[in-house]
Amino acid sequence: MQLRTVPAREGLLWVQTGFRRLALQPWAALLMIVVYILVTGFISALPVVGLVFPLFVVQFGTLGFLQASRQIAQQQPVWPTVLLTGVRSGPTVLRNMLLLAVLYTLAVLLVLGVGSLFDGGAMLRLLLLGDKPPADTIADGRLRLGAIAATLAYIPVSLAFWLAPALIAWHGLPPFKALFFSFMLCVRNLKAFALYAVQWLLLFLSLPTLIVLIASLLGASEALAAMLSMPVVIAIFLAYILSFYASYESLVGQPQQPSLP
Repeated sequence: MQLRTVPAREGLLWVQTGFRRLALQPWAALLMIVVYILVTGFISALPVVGLVFPLFVVQFGTLGFLQASRQIAQQQPVWPTVLLTGVRSGPTVLRNMLLLAVLYTLAVLLVLGVGSLFDGGAMLRLLLLGDKPPADTIADGRLRLGAIAATLAYIPVSLAFWLAPALIAWHGLPPFKALFFSFMLCVRNLKAFALYAVQWLLLFLSLPTLIVLIASLLGASEALAAMLSMPVVIAIFLAYILSFYASYESLVGQPQQPSLP
């Protein structure tokens, strides 16, 4: 395993790689994410367990997205079963991934707790229980302040968990060591990640808005304009999740373990 420091412009290359991987197997990527959303949505509707399941499953999903992009890069077919990579990689990896999932769930709840210090728990109840925030919380800006505080608190969490699933599954690191190496590696390449994040933010904000604007100028209704922009949003999101492996390739190198059949 190699731990590299790369130029800032490398972050832009990760974005481009995501789109190239999507162009190679767009329908396979779409089917994968549809299955992920449907399964997650179904289990989330269950009482009690559904409250935290979307958070718990994120790390398994991330490993599946990494594996999917890896197989596309190796010109191998991708099926939705790639999402089970964390389960099929052996008992040690599964145990470590389960612990990582628990740690991530607790970390996100802590982040929401930070936001609750500013908005009185409105965002926490909104995300976990679906409760509509009180009007006064929105009007006086407390909800916005809570969202900003939670976003800032989430940044170090994101850095720690960004490469951790891959380091666990492909390099055999235990969860806490994987989190440490992921955090340090991301901090060492913070400029590349900043460019990477800004590029995705601009794409998500500008392209769908441009589609809506053009459709509106051509006389389309607001609903139709939003519908026309949806494929663009989906394509950008698919390219985003397929770009995770590009950052891993750039910073860590090739996995030690072979691809799953």
